[in-house]
Amino acid sequence: MMMPRYVDRSFAKMVAYKRIITGTLGIISGGIITFVGFTQERAFSPLFAIAIVIFVGGGGWALRDGLRLRRELSS
Repeated sequence: MMMPRYVDRSFAKMVAYKRIITGTLGIISGGIITFVGFTQERAFSPLFAIAIVIFVGGGGWALRDGLRLRRELSS
């Protein structure tokens, strides 16, 4: 799929890398929250579950979008 000519490719590349980094950090943060939630002495609270869904879901979405944009720019 060709991008319109009026899109600055360097800006789009920067946005793609930002989304890749943000998505990766979101997934890593979700993993850390999961580890902390299960290693605490108290019970696993619903707040941890919500945080995991937000971090992993948002991180996965951003990572997928960044990789898709990067692939479009390379073609």
